[in-house]
Amino acid sequence: MKKILLSLSMIAVVGVVVAGATGAFFSDTETSTGNTFTAGAIDLKVDSEQHYNGHECIANTQNTDGVGGSIPDFVWSTGTNPYPVAGTACGGTWGQTAGLDIVSEQFFNFGDIKPGDEGENTISLHVINNDAYVCATVSNLTSLDNLETEPEALVDNSTSDTEGELDNEMLWTIWRDDGDNVQEVDTADTTVDETTLLSGNPTNGWLAVYDSTTPTGPLLGGNTGYLGVSWTLPGTSGNETQTDSLTGDISFSVVQSRNNLGYTCNPLD
Repeated sequence: MKKILLSLSMIAVVGVVVAGATGAFFSDTETSTGNTFTAGAIDLKVDSEQHYNGHECIANTQNTDGVGGSIPDFVWSTGTNPYPVAGTACGGTWGQTAGLDIVSEQFFNFGDIKPGDEGENTISLHVINNDAYVCATVSNLTSLDNLETEPEALVDNSTSDTEGELDNEMLWTIWRDDGDNVQEVDTADTTVDETTLLSGNPTNGWLAVYDSTTPTGPLLGGNTGYLGVSWTLPGTSGNETQTDSLTGDISFSVVQSRNNLGYTCNPLD
């Protein structure tokens, strides 16, 4: 009977030893918390500063609080040309300093141009956060004859009764500006390329403002790019443009440049 009890005791002791050995492993834990991916952003803001026959469209100091009722927000400055009349309303300057998202703003809205008139808009492009390619597009150009006056009828050789002549008479020049509203072609300043990007009669099409084919490459994030856009209805044009109108849409688009080598604004490339 004693031998049996001894055997049971030995089994119990062995059991205790085994159980203690299984809890003696070394261990360690490392934890990285809050791992996050956040996508970057590209946001284009645009502003415009308008000039017409030597006048500038400027903020009206009489309406700086924005509650002037019928007092215009922007008026033509004093200039040497009698037209436009200084102090009258204008609308081609907007979004100054930081730019804005275009909703209903227009670069051009002239209702009474004459041969010899000329103007220029300096368009500022603000790209937020990341380097980007910038493309411009002119679309939906519509040239209308509208009401044909007797002087126009005598010289209008158009084969269409509705197509106007402004698109064939107006001349446009677009260049990458340095923000001073003037194109410097021959200049010692090599930091800004102000060569002409486009010139001639207005037509539908695209324009590479900053892409892989332009000397400047993309527009750097946080920077501002400037475009000078000048137009004229030459004094050599005549009665064929009377009452004619020209309308169209101007749009700007941006595309990330990182991981996008070789991008061009030409949709056919």
